[in-house]
Amino acid sequence: MRHIRRPLIVALLCVLIAIFVFGLHEARSDPIVRRAHIVMIGADPRAPSLRVALVSDIHVGNLAMPVWRLNRVVDLINAQHPDAILIAGDLVNGNGARSRFFHPWLLVGPLSRLHAPLGVHAVLGNHDIGSSRHDVDAALRMAGIDVLHDRAERIGPIALIGMDMDDTVRAKIAPVLAQARAMGGFPVLMTHAPPFPGQVQQDIPLILAGHTHCGQTIMPGWDNSWDLANHMWRFPPSLRCGVGHLGRQVVVVTGGVGATTIPPIRINAPPDFWMLTLDGKAR
Repeated sequence: MRHIRRPLIVALLCVLIAIFVFGLHEARSDPIVRRAHIVMIGADPRAPSLRVALVSDIHVGNLAMPVWRLNRVVDLINAQHPDAILIAGDLVNGNGARSRFFHPWLLVGPLSRLHAPLGVHAVLGNHDIGSSRHDVDAALRMAGIDVLHDRAERIGPIALIGMDMDDTVRAKIAPVLAQARAMGGFPVLMTHAPPFPGQVQQDIPLILAGHTHCGQTIMPGWDNSWDLANHMWRFPPSLRCGVGHLGRQVVVVTGGVGATTIPPIRINAPPDFWMLTLDGKAR
């Protein structure tokens, strides 16, 4: 029995090592640049088109996102020459300020090099808030990034509504939506996780999110949609990745540029960011 068990253990270790090497290679690969053209129905057709880069889930400081790779990702985003850059949360790792995985200050140098005429704007995700909102905010301010904590800001033809993770409930969105309407422009919601049906008012026609990692580790019958520990969906499975819909609402979900698991690997879910062209007329 011992002679049989040893080869099985060795074989299992070899398989696990192979999965780790493959998954880390995919997690560190250059993000795919995905593209979509979205017509802002009801927007002023005379308004110029707006090209935005939608980025999320940087998770700086682990094996999948060392500083050198984040600098590489920044170069790839800048090469698209977006009008505005939107970061949909989870810039860091960890679930506490004392976590050894929490390194917010590593964001400052690379993200300070992001360039867009209409600015770089971010919301916070579960790892940002669960670690230290104060430290992540401070790092982003040092990098020159505008953080939207449950408030709206006019960016070209859109009124961007930025909501923190877990604040995408009607009672909290309503006053920020009113603020956006007062600004004019096409209302766009950016938050970390894609909402569930009925969670967000239907008169917000476009929602931008991350959080899902496009499943991160996709194997037959498995991805990260289901939270085993809490016995609940992490996000609507139909909104795991790409352009989806909640009734009349268009939801764009980026898979993110980093990875968060220990070890931080991706399998059949390569990193990505989106280049969205928003305008008020069909082409």
